[in-house]
Amino acid sequence: MASTRSAWLQPPRLRTEDEEEEERERHATWYELFFDLVFVAAVSQLAAALSREPTLAGFARFAGLFVPIVWAWAGFAFYSNRFGTDDVIYRLVKALAMLAIAALAISVHSVMRGGHGAVTFAASFVATRACLLALYVRARRYVTGAGRRLIDIYLGGFSAGGGVWLISIAVAGPARYWLWAGALALELAMPVFGWSVLGRVGRVVNASHITERFGQFFIIVLGESIVAVVAGIAGTHLTAAASAVATCGMVIGLCVWWIYFDLADTSVVGRGVLGLVFIYAHFPLLGGVAAVGAGIKIAITQADAASLGAGARWAISGGLACYLLSLALLHMGAEWTSLRDRAFLGRLVSAAVVTVLAAAGGGLAPVAFVAILTATLIAQLLLELLTYPLGASSVWSPEATPGAAPSSAPQPAI
Repeated sequence: MASTRSAWLQPPRLRTEDEEEEERERHATWYELFFDLVFVAAVSQLAAALSREPTLAGFARFAGLFVPIVWAWAGFAFYSNRFGTDDVIYRLVKALAMLAIAALAISVHSVMRGGHGAVTFAASFVATRACLLALYVRARRYVTGAGRRLIDIYLGGFSAGGGVWLISIAVAGPARYWLWAGALALELAMPVFGWSVLGRVGRVVNASHITERFGQFFIIVLGESIVAVVAGIAGTHLTAAASAVATCGMVIGLCVWWIYFDLADTSVVGRGVLGLVFIYAHFPLLGGVAAVGAGIKIAITQADAASLGAGARWAISGGLACYLLSLALLHMGAEWTSLRDRAFLGRLVSAAVVTVLAAAGGGLAPVAFVAILTATLIAQLLLELLTYPLGASSVWSPEATPGAAPSSAPQPAI
């Protein structure tokens, strides 16, 4: 964890060109972790809203809101990775963004119910974008070359996307949400061009820092799932069945954590533009983990029922399937892996098992349903533990061992 005192005023620079930084691993600052706290609130509100409405419309709204929340966080994470200097201006601008995200979090329940909170959500997202644009405008004054070309791409894309979000405030009905989708599609396409610009002259990102930042956001989302289990226990009469479901939920959380941090290969981050696989795969991965927490909370309250409702089944199983398939996608893009690897094939099989269980498990008691899911995750964990682990907390440097698989121990980045 970085703990050096920040300078009052320290101009931005393209840190991926810093030869001194290239020789060492970068870690998140304490202020970055403080910034993450407001996203804890946003994710918590969204997961709680899904647990109240686990319907098809509820899942659609959940996905539609989860993507911009994660994308808002990612925008600041990548700015910090490339240009952040942690000076007073940087901190104050991000503090304003925290206020905007807090307002966004407050509006989540209303938007999930189809209420008037959509205006507040859009206005808050625009304010968040304005803060990020301000940081990029400042960086443009000091950065030249490829860094400035990258900034120009993001200034253009974020300005256009923010403009569409601003217009959506004055648009009512479904058209507003289509505008949101269009703006997000535009912004999500920008990294393809931005990463290509940097890839021609050097490193695209500082891999150790960005994998650590996504790992920290993963912990935020997984933590909310654990909180959901505790909340489910606290809000119901503690029967043997409820206790069993809650225990299974905790074991699922442990397996999800273990596989991600010790056994998921993140070497794709260091493979230029292909590293975008790591970024895009985290949207369904993180959303899936959040949905699992909401589903476990419902399952605890329905533990003594004859069967588990379809909403809870799909929240848990569908969430786990998204998680497993996202990890399989990371595996496909990794430097030292094969599609014949047992871990990769196991993730595909496990995703298929939990999906079939969601569709055909309507006749199972809640305890039996969650127990089968738990057994599936434990089996996957054991399978991966028997393979050579290349963990999410590790970053391999292919240049260090050209033409051969790595033989040294992984270097911790978290």
